[in-house]
Amino acid sequence: MMGMQRKRGLFGAPLMAEPNGMTPEGIPQFAKPNTLQTIAGVIGDTLSTIGGGQASFLPGLAAQRQMQAQGMMQARQAEAKRAAEFTDFTQRHDYEVAHPKAQADDVFTRTLQAAGIDPTSQQAMRLYRQRADTLANPTPQWVPDGYGSGHYVSPVAPSGAPPQAPVGKLTPMQGGATPGGSRSFPIR
Repeated sequence: MMGMQRKRGLFGAPLMAEPNGMTPEGIPQFAKPNTLQTIAGVIGDTLSTIGGGQASFLPGLAAQRQMQAQGMMQARQAEAKRAAEFTDFTQRHDYEVAHPKAQADDVFTRTLQAAGIDPTSQQAMRLYRQRADTLANPTPQWVPDGYGSGHYVSPVAPSGAPPQAPVGKLTPMQGGATPGGSRSFPIR
């Protein structure tokens, strides 16, 4: 089958795995020269050294193989590290599932214990019930203003919803001046 042949690079060398010369794992991938290319490279190095130059094919091939070996070693080390971290994580998770932490006491329970009241006693149950009633039905608190008067404030938290209509003398923000207001500057 003519159309099903593997594509090859210059002089029949196999193409690199990725366009940037790296495998998906990040290992440098170099095209391995075939026999004819190796013979031509050795002859070229021999002629170069005879002519007073330096060899380039064999040192380059050795450097490529060394880089590839380093990349493979780094990939193996990274894989071993990931496996060790995963094992550590699963062991820690399994231990936490088998030995759950005791639930921390709330501030009220710690206060009762500091006062010398056993949290499982009848007195503590009455105090818990009283606290629950107070939280469910809070009483308004008097807030003095510092001038001899004040006002009551409901301890219930606001709903957080914005008011549906203007409050007091506020007007909606649709731009323009307030009705009946003076215009001391030009509006463009």
